[in-house]
Amino acid sequence: MRIVLATPLYPPDTAPQARYVKELAERLRKEHEVTIVAYAHIPEAVSGVRIVAVDKIKPIPIRLTLYTLALYRALRSADLVYAVNGPSVELPLFLLSFMRMSLVFGVVDSSAHERMKENFFTRLVHRTVRRHAHAVVTAMPPERPEILPFAAPPDTTAYEQAWKTHLADTFTYGT
Repeated sequence: MRIVLATPLYPPDTAPQARYVKELAERLRKEHEVTIVAYAHIPEAVSGVRIVAVDKIKPIPIRLTLYTLALYRALRSADLVYAVNGPSVELPLFLLSFMRMSLVFGVVDSSAHERMKENFFTRLVHRTVRRHAHAVVTAMPPERPEILPFAAPPDTTAYEQAWKTHLADTFTYGT
């Protein structure tokens, strides 16, 4: 399956959502063709994953236009798009809602979700994109266990099981 991950945050950003998208891409690439469309100046590479970066340094109108065009190009050959919430991703998806796409909408950025409620326009865009989604995901797997020097290695069993469950619950749509 060809999957597009549309995200406002991607490493080297340090937000949990950025690390989540990178980990998601690393896990999905084993069985799927993955493209990431992200706002990033110098994105971290993931072997076997195509990354389309829209420079964060550009002015907002230009950045949104370039992101919308990049997303449009990626969606033309995609089987599924997984979009991480945030106005900078939701507005391009709203503008591209005429396209026939299988959309999984990830509400994983709680601060962006709260800010969306403050403005009528962003609330409208969010609701429209959410309505077009075939599935809405509201939970992320836990953060990777930290490996500390001179300490016993952490038990990663629960972490790996959480990811297996997350992938099965999120990406069974459309397969």
